[in-house]
Amino acid sequence: MIDELIATVARATGLPRPVAEQAVAAMLRFLTARLPSALVGEIHAQLRPQPGENAAPETPAPAP
Repeated sequence: MIDELIATVARATGLPRPVAEQAVAAMLRFLTARLPSALVGEIHAQLRPQPGENAAPETPAPAP
């Protein structure tokens, strides 16, 4: 789900993916510093890649 969040931020803002990754990381640090740890744990658990979900961003296959 983290990749989906990063892609959504990139698409919604027009930012390049590496910048969107930094923005999401900054947002997570902000929330971690200000929310109760139980809630932060839930957020991180939901954003963690789920079984069968690709943890790395998809890259197109090279052209033949």
